Amino acid sequence: MTQAPRPLRERFYRDLRPALLAFFTRRVGNRAEAEDLVHDVYVRLESAQEPQMRDPEAYVFQVAANLVRDRARRAQVRTRYLAASGPDDHAQVDPIDPHRIAVSRETLAALVKALDALPERTRRIFLLYRYEQVSRQAIADTFGISMSAVDKHVHKAFVRLSARLGGTDV
Repeated sequence: MTQAPRPLRERFYRDLRPALLAFFTRRVGNRAEAEDLVHDVYVRLESAQEPQMRDPEAYVFQVAANLVRDRARRAQVRTRYLAASGPDDHAQVDPIDPHRIAVSRETLAALVKALDALPERTRRIFLLYRYEQVSRQAIADTFGISMSAVDKHVHKAFVRLSARLGGTDV
């Protein structure tokens, strides 16, 4: 990969960067995004294929204008997509607050404690079935028991866990 001539890179930071930052800030209205776009121009300069440019400043600002156009096109596509899709397609995620985190940790600790209280074989069968999603047949084969015995172990675990956790989903 050919790099931009050294004088242009040096001049970029000395002379062109402030002008580019002003150019982008006027167009995007956000200084942080303008900084990102200035960086994108620099990256493109670094990977420029033509080391000898007739008018390096014009080239730099043409790259900048192209980046602004690309950004506008992406925004249009995003807007069209959001308008075409239904409101449920991008439902807001429920924020996690400290109270919910604490309750979830307590619930998890209670579940682990309740699982530890199960008989070893019942716990292993339950975990394989419920959390590892191993088929009943595979569990029966692994433990050398019938599928109805697997069902009984899983049922026993559900009943005991539900009783200890007060109806919380297991």
